[in-house]
Amino acid sequence: MTWLAAWNRAVVGAALRRAIAVWVGTGIVGGVLFGPTAMHPRDLTGLALHQPAVGAVLAVTWLLVFLPAARVIVRGDAAAYLRSLPHPEVAPLAVGAAALIALQLPWLALWAIGEGFLGLAIVGAETLVIAVVARWRPPRPGVRPPGWRTPGGALRSIHLRALRRRAGDALVRAAGLAVLAGVAAGFFVRNNGLTGADAATLGAPAIAIVLVPAVVGLLLVAVETHRSTAWLAASLGIAHGARVAALGGALLAVYATATAIAVAAAQLVARLDAASFAWVAGTSLVAALGSAIGATRAVVAAEASPTAAARVVAGAVVVAAACVLALGLFGIPGLAAFVAAMTAWLLRAQPA
Repeated sequence: MTWLAAWNRAVVGAALRRAIAVWVGTGIVGGVLFGPTAMHPRDLTGLALHQPAVGAVLAVTWLLVFLPAARVIVRGDAAAYLRSLPHPEVAPLAVGAAALIALQLPWLALWAIGEGFLGLAIVGAETLVIAVVARWRPPRPGVRPPGWRTPGGALRSIHLRALRRRAGDALVRAAGLAVLAGVAAGFFVRNNGLTGADAATLGAPAIAIVLVPAVVGLLLVAVETHRSTAWLAASLGIAHGARVAALGGALLAVYATATAIAVAAAQLVARLDAASFAWVAGTSLVAALGSAIGATRAVVAAEASPTAAARVVAGAVVVAAACVLALGLFGIPGLAAFVAAMTAWLLRAQPA
């Protein structure tokens, strides 16, 4: 029992911490999609069963968002030392299988409420697929000499490489939550029959809100990289502004990529005309620009703080709230005020 308790803390506890971000993201989407006057879970599951494209998008989305937590359980890398000790064989497998199901609580609740026993069978089938994919280990990428030409480009590349090497699971989860953000925005626009600028005014804030849990894991890696490269920049005489610009460029790539994924998913669900899609895409990308600028300021402010994680998360929430407030109060013109406010906030950043 002592061994099993240690195994639970090392494996199931670690998986739970990764699943919490998924629960937060799906909770936000559930608040947008479901409610007394909105969709019922049966409407979404029925649409997924009768329209293969929607069903595939939902299945792939859940696979992406839950895969990081499933990897911890299936691979058990955190319990490598424990496996070298005498231990029971069946109990950890049974607990791991139960955790693999229980940590899919939002997905399980959706299909159980929507389709009953058929929904439970669908969850079981996808769980097997998730377990197989989680078991696979991709080959390590080859190492190539960097081709950095400027100090700013070198720092930006360091940030991007750190995200790729140290935040692989966070990148997968971010892609899944970005699809989920697009699905939420697409249903929001579709159910309200919105087009043109109206679709952009309501679709872009929905994407901005759901992207918060998608990017916070990446922002935490960015603040550690920004902190650890301070000595390198100081020894090479790189100015503080160049460091901030490099960080901003990396975060802009993160926000722009996540937003592009979300906009594509929203189009698959809402099936907007070309003009409405252009409105939604343009508005969302401008919102991503302002959000990246605000997130850069949050990371810079948290660089020297002992509570950097909490400050970065709070900053990301404040930036998303500012984006929603600007669009809600002033519509499309509010985006200019949002970007200007985030830029002014960033320019006030002082060297750590």
